Amino acid sequence: MPESELRTRVQQRIEEGRLPVAFVRLVNAEAGAGGHECPVCDQPVKRDKVEYDPRNANHHLIFHYSCYLIWQRECARRIRAERANLSERQR
Repeated sequence: MPESELRTRVQQRIEEGRLPVAFVRLVNAEAGAGGHECPVCDQPVKRDKVEYDPRNANHHLIFHYSCYLIWQRECARRIRAERANLSERQR
């Protein structure tokens, strides 16, 4: 799936509340257990792949690496925008 489509999915799922906006500091990366569906691409993280499990998000989410990166980039963009808005309102 193209990165642009994955990015659009992340944006939609954040808006729908299906994905949180969270900056993750700790991620478990381990062999895929199989059967966990990635919340971005809706494909299972197969046993021959590495699954990425962010530990400080308040949700139990298992991502493919590229999907995880796209989600974190979108979260960072939104967090920066929110901080800029707060700063602007305080002036």
